[in-house]
Amino acid sequence: MPAMIKLAHEIRAAAGIDILKLIRSRGSNIVPWSEIDKGFLFRGSRIHYATKARGIFKPKEIQDHDAALSIKEVRPSRPGRSAPYDDRDLEDGLVAYKLQKGVPSNSSNKQLIEAYRQNLPLIFFRGVADALYEVIYPVFVVSVDIPKMEAVISLDDGYLHFSAGKSQQFDEPIPKRYSETNTRSRHHQRAFRNRVLLAYGLRCALTGLPLTQLLEAAHIIPDAKNGEASINNGIAMSCLHHTAYEQDLLGIDPNGVIHLNESIRATKDGPLFDHGILRLDKQRIHVPNFDGHKPNKDFLAQRFEEFCKKI
Repeated sequence: MPAMIKLAHEIRAAAGIDILKLIRSRGSNIVPWSEIDKGFLFRGSRIHYATKARGIFKPKEIQDHDAALSIKEVRPSRPGRSAPYDDRDLEDGLVAYKLQKGVPSNSSNKQLIEAYRQNLPLIFFRGVADALYEVIYPVFVVSVDIPKMEAVISLDDGYLHFSAGKSQQFDEPIPKRYSETNTRSRHHQRAFRNRVLLAYGLRCALTGLPLTQLLEAAHIIPDAKNGEASINNGIAMSCLHHTAYEQDLLGIDPNGVIHLNESIRATKDGPLFDHGILRLDKQRIHVPNFDGHKPNKDFLAQRFEEFCKKI
């Protein structure tokens, strides 16, 4: 691998690790621009994540065929103002992201297309208020439609697609690569998991466990009962507590207080059970600081009512 390409990959990896550290340290993926603007340190140099001037960004230190590092969308800060671009949510954890206005082959658009071709992860800064962003990482470009001047972004943290190939021309639509039916459903669930875990600062809401390999996004209203795939219908839990929640061995009331099933309270069986389950009784879960990400109290009440029937 050429030295410049290797350096670019190292910078990208460092950016991803650092942004996740920032989310975990804040306990939320809602980050003010003042924090984002500080960038991250790489071998003693400070590198930017993004810039105010452009939505599609590549730091000058990255030279791997001009592929973008991040994308950004803004939320109008004053009533009556409209967003500069018509970005919009699609189904299945996808977002339609507009290319920069002008010619499709300008430098910013080429950077996003190159990220698509190389299947590179991007950092997505989604505006939620004036100078306040929801940080989602990693996201991937699913497709680029030149006639529509937009890309489709997958919020699925495990999304993979094949390269479009070197013969692709800028004036040709780059075809969608996401699969259909069952696989699309899986993408949808992975996108839900990614956003919920980030919203909870990559920690279990019940215990604070920070190991993402052991974390899952629990539906408050189950998917099988038409529960929506929104952050407000999800809680980050370890796989142990998620299973207990699904089996109604523990419940969470509308105030976020944990309640244990009577059969659980009567069980005594070692330190893991004592510290991992029993001590949680009547404790309150950690919820995101951002109001827009807090669990829906009506959903909690509905689920808790079902739990109480089984106590």
